[in-house]
Amino acid sequence: MEPGVIVFLVIVVAYFIASEGLRHYYEAKYEGFFQTGHYKEAIGTLDRIPARVTLSTYRQYYLRFLCYQAMNEEEMATRMIELLVRMRNSAKRQAQTLAVAFNYFTQMGNKERCKELLAQLKASKAADKAVVQDCQLTYDIVFSKKYGYIDQMEQLLNKEKNPALQGKLCFLLWRQYANKGDKTHAKTYKRRFEELTQTTQTQGAH
Repeated sequence: MEPGVIVFLVIVVAYFIASEGLRHYYEAKYEGFFQTGHYKEAIGTLDRIPARVTLSTYRQYYLRFLCYQAMNEEEMATRMIELLVRMRNSAKRQAQTLAVAFNYFTQMGNKERCKELLAQLKASKAADKAVVQDCQLTYDIVFSKKYGYIDQMEQLLNKEKNPALQGKLCFLLWRQYANKGDKTHAKTYKRRFEELTQTTQTQGAH
């Protein structure tokens, strides 16, 4: 092998190792800030040039979305999730992104955008059928004002151990009781949903 080729390969390997090291460093730094509620500092980490170079554009936008969502900065969170939806992604990643966007806009109460995203999810061959069914059920409860799943979801909630899924169930139970006109139970599940949301936000950064 020519000396010049060896030198080139050494440089490439060294660059790859350095890039991976920097990527892990900045992701860990971001997560440290995010988990402790220092969202502005987390975004500042993403603004650093090494982070911009080593993290994929998709990853940068997604991490920013999580921060803006946690900070209740609706305008910026919406901008980030829309950028993610419009990016050129693999079919599988696009389906996952559509589901994240759908759930986000559901909480924003944006019926028209949710309807569009649900249609795109249904048209995606890469979308998990269970996810599509979950989004359809969520749409029916939140926007079509259905409340026929209360007993079933309360039973699921009693058995569920995952805080994120507990939060989703509490959200849907809150909306169903509100649809039914039961303000007392609606308020109880809304409070539980908000508490669970605070404790599970950090998991999305991983």
